[in-house]
Amino acid sequence: MYIIVYYSIFILKYMHIIVYYNICILLYITTCIVGDDEEDEIDIDTRSTTWVRKRSKEFEYTLPNDKYSKVTQEVLHLENTKKRKIVAMSDLHLGGSWSEGMDWKLEKYLDNLIQIAKEEVACFVMLGDIFEMWLEKFAEVPPDNAARVQAWKESGSVLINAIDKLISECDVKVFYVRGNHDREITEQDVKTIFGEKVSFVPCTLILRLKTGSETEHRVRLAHGHEWDVFNSYMLQDSNKLIPNRPIGYYIARAVSTAERHDSGSEVEDLLIGLAGGLLSMIPKALEDDLIDVLLRPEVHRKLIGRLFEGAFEVEDIDFLLQAKCRVSENEYVRLQSLLEYPLFRLCGSEVGKQDVFHMIKAATGDYKKFIRRSDEDVVVLAHTHRWDLRKYRNYKGNQVVYANTGCWTCNAEEFSSVVLDPPTVDKDGLVTIDYGKNE
Repeated sequence: MYIIVYYSIFILKYMHIIVYYNICILLYITTCIVGDDEEDEIDIDTRSTTWVRKRSKEFEYTLPNDKYSKVTQEVLHLENTKKRKIVAMSDLHLGGSWSEGMDWKLEKYLDNLIQIAKEEVACFVMLGDIFEMWLEKFAEVPPDNAARVQAWKESGSVLINAIDKLISECDVKVFYVRGNHDREITEQDVKTIFGEKVSFVPCTLILRLKTGSETEHRVRLAHGHEWDVFNSYMLQDSNKLIPNRPIGYYIARAVSTAERHDSGSEVEDLLIGLAGGLLSMIPKALEDDLIDVLLRPEVHRKLIGRLFEGAFEVEDIDFLLQAKCRVSENEYVRLQSLLEYPLFRLCGSEVGKQDVFHMIKAATGDYKKFIRRSDEDVVVLAHTHRWDLRKYRNYKGNQVVYANTGCWTCNAEEFSSVVLDPPTVDKDGLVTIDYGKNE
C-alpha cells in the first residue's frame, strides 16, 4: 500500500524530469487527447454489474501461461443447485498493526456469511495478505514460520473458526491464495492453521464453472501484486543485492520502523488518483521514452531514494545508507544496496519494456492493460486496499468484469468483499461489492 503512495508523490514532484524532452507534447496531450483505448471501458453501476451468460465471441480457451500467472485450476459444478455464489475477501493483515480493532467487524460479517452459506455459497476465497509477514522493523529479526503460525492461531481465531464452520457445516469449498505480505506462508502452514480441506494456491486460481449451459464460465482470482512493479516476486536480482523479496518488502519494513500507520488517508487517495491520471495521459508513443528515462541510474536512484525518504519520514536518505534490514538471524540487506537495486532494468529484461510501463501503472491501482489481456469472464484482484468494479472489453471483443476486494484494515474508510453470482442457462449473473463503512 505505502509503495503506491510514495511512488505517487515522486510522480507529482518529478514528472518534469521524466518527460523533460517531451513536455510540449505532454501539454498538448493533457488538453486534446483521450487515452488510447478509453472506449474499451464500459460504464457500470458503482457497486454491482451483470455478468453476461453468453460471450460476444466464442474461442478455444487455454489457461494463462504468462510470467505473472502460475495457475491452479478448479472445476465447480453448479448445475441444478442454488449453492452458486463465490465470495472473495482479502487484505486482513492479521497479526499486524493494520488489523487492530477489526475483529468484531470481521466476526459480524463472517457470522452473516455463515447464515446464508448453507443455501447459497459454493466457494469462499481468501485472496491474499490474510496474514502479515512484512511489518517487522528494520533492525528486528523476523520470526520463523513456526512462531508466526502459533501467533496467527490467536490473532486469526475469528477467521479460523469461521472457515471451520463454512467447511464442516455449510459444505463450502475454501481456497487460500497467497499475496505479497503473506508470500512466505507455505501450504503446510495453511493446513496447520485451517485444516486439510483448505486448498492452497501459490499464485493464480482459475475457476471453471459448469452451469448446465454450453458456455463454460471462467473466473480468475489473484492477489494482483505480481502485476505491480514494486511488489512482484518474479523480479529477482541475479547479483543478489536484495535476496528473494521485492523492493516493496523493504519499503514496508521502513514504514514499520517509522511507526507509520496512516494508510488510507484522503491525502494518499488524492496523490494516487493524480499519479494514475498523469500516467493514463501518456500515449503509447511516449511509453518507451518514459521507461528509457527511468532506466537511467541517476533517475532510478532518485526514485528509490524518494520512496525510502517518505517511508522513513526523513528529508535526506544519505545518512541512513548503512542501515541494515535484518531478513534472518544471519542475513541482512543494507539500504545502500536497495538504492542500487536495478528494478526497472530487471523488469524490462523479464517482461519487456512495454510491460514495465503497465506494471508501474498497476502500482497506482490501474490494472487495465492486464485485465484486457484476460480471456476469463471475471477477474478478481486485491492488493490495492480499495474496492473497485469495472467492465472492459478484452482483445477478443468479449466483456470482462474486473472486481477488487478492497481490504479489512483499521485505517481504511471501508471494509469490503466481492460476491459472484454466476449466470444460469437463461439468466445473466451478477458481480457485487459487499461493503460497509469502517467507523
